[in-house]
Amino acid sequence: MAGRHSKKTKDSRVEEGRVRVHDPFELVRWLALSQPDPRKALAELVQNSLDANARHIRITRVREKGRVCLKIWDDGEGVIPELDRPDALRYIATHVGHSRKRSLSPHERLTLMTQGQYGIGLLGFWSLGEMLEIRSSLPGQKPYRLILYRDRDHFKIEPLRAKLAFEERFTEVVVVELGKDPSAAVGARRAADYLAAELRGQLLGRIVDVVVEDKMARGRSPKKLRVRPPRFLGERLEGLGTLEMPGHTPVKLEIYLSGDAGNGDLSPPIALYAAGTIVAESFSELATLGLDREPWTDPRLTGMVDFPELHVAPGSRRGVVPDEIAHRFAKALGRVEPLLNGILETMERERSEKLDQNLIRDLQRAFRDFYRKRPSYSMLPTETKAPGAGDAAEGSIESEARPGAGAGVPEDGMEPVPSPSDTGAEPAELFPPGPLADVSLTPKQITVEVGAERPVRARAMDESGRAISEGLEIQWELWGQVGTLRSDPTSASRNVLVASDLPAEGILSVYLRERATGAEASAAAPVEVLEILPSDANEGIPEPELVDAPGASWRSRFHMERWQVNTGHADYKANSARPALKLRYLAMLFAKEVVLRSSQDPRLEAPLEQMVEVAAYADRRLTERPPRGRKGTGKPTPS
Repeated sequence: MAGRHSKKTKDSRVEEGRVRVHDPFELVRWLALSQPDPRKALAELVQNSLDANARHIRITRVREKGRVCLKIWDDGEGVIPELDRPDALRYIATHVGHSRKRSLSPHERLTLMTQGQYGIGLLGFWSLGEMLEIRSSLPGQKPYRLILYRDRDHFKIEPLRAKLAFEERFTEVVVVELGKDPSAAVGARRAADYLAAELRGQLLGRIVDVVVEDKMARGRSPKKLRVRPPRFLGERLEGLGTLEMPGHTPVKLEIYLSGDAGNGDLSPPIALYAAGTIVAESFSELATLGLDREPWTDPRLTGMVDFPELHVAPGSRRGVVPDEIAHRFAKALGRVEPLLNGILETMERERSEKLDQNLIRDLQRAFRDFYRKRPSYSMLPTETKAPGAGDAAEGSIESEARPGAGAGVPEDGMEPVPSPSDTGAEPAELFPPGPLADVSLTPKQITVEVGAERPVRARAMDESGRAISEGLEIQWELWGQVGTLRSDPTSASRNVLVASDLPAEGILSVYLRERATGAEASAAAPVEVLEILPSDANEGIPEPELVDAPGASWRSRFHMERWQVNTGHADYKANSARPALKLRYLAMLFAKEVVLRSSQDPRLEAPLEQMVEVAAYADRRLTERPPRGRKGTGKPTPS
């Protein structure tokens, strides 16, 4: 027997042979225990349903006969549909570590978007419960079920007596007797949020309806949620779409500039995906490939990088195996870095050259009624726009009142919808529009005054951009304390945002589903509720003109009756990345100019500049670290 596994060479002291597993089930045990996250185990089971091309997946947490169970039902092709049910289920139980999907080429894997490579995904149920049932039914075959047990090396296959319909196609995976912690981890909200992020690319690339139903939820906890992949918020970096790798599948890049690094409310970092499934939540986890560096770890950036050919750790399905393909991938990303850095520098330069309008409003709000309550100070001159094309472009009241100036523009400020009379004839189309491919919101950025109302509209479109108006299910959602929604009785695609009584920020999202095809599309728009100032409140509070003069010592000045701010000064650059500090810095410069104009004493300019310098320095230091000698209690540390 020993000769079958080893042999003697010419040198009697050298022996060659094949590595054997002493106890195969012991290896199975370690593979199963290498997946500690119950939510990841759930994602693996849902991934199997996606691989079977399911159109509907239902995940249910329920208590049956005193035991907590988790059920994953789908209407996909079924477990190895070319085999009889007992043979298919027996293959699953006796081929742990072997995946039928592993023989696919990278291109086929990308086309089918299948992720199973190792044939051990089912073992993840060990982190969920004590027993796993796979119930399988195909038309023309009697339903059967496979039962696997936690930490036991045998299985059971038997007819599924509870199901009598022989023409039904379904697969249902049931994890029985969930533990306390795993049960809490797969509640409706936590499970839906995790699956939406974990399988984002898979869900966006398929027509599939995934619903999580929690029959054990109590109180205000959600009972039923649809899994919707999150949309990235921010400004997408153009010019970064796909990265070609000769001999390999192209790398897909979707990267957004989410905001300033110092605003305290950062978006998720750039994540790494493999064919739509997340394998690293941040490039900080990719030190083995040398990718834990900027710009990939820049806190201002969010989005995803997707490369289908990456190999991941078999158990946890997290991280990347640092093989030759992975190193080629890292080298290819290195070619993108100069372009990404250049785009970032250009966008930051444009941002620094243009003040945020919200910041200007905040500055004007800070000094509202200042001159009325302090009449001894002289007002600063302000510029007013002369009426012209610019005013008309901004949609002023005068331009709307002029005959023909606002032709085709509805009163709510939405995009005009062409009517047959605009073109002179009814549009002739060979086929009706559809199926649903995309949806857009109008306006794309919603700004509304406190207590006011703003109409919004969703426009459903097919792949060619034609509008779809019938056969749609529409759901609106409002996130944040920005107000409420009031439905428009004339059309489900229109809604009215009723703003809150206080300034706030949030997001308005809309989800559309086409009844005939089941196709889904969604869109989101940022919402900002502002305390709009009266028309005369800005008198004497001019908008600063930004001048890049890095070699000059002045911070601000009045030149040709214009208030200029030096964006090249070191103090401005130090505060520009933090909106709160930038606002305080501009307020100090404005105060300096008011004092100089009111006193008409040029000798005050130098000491006032010094005061601004000292105050700006103190502001930065106070926000960098807590005062020395203080702890979390806010009391001085005794000496």
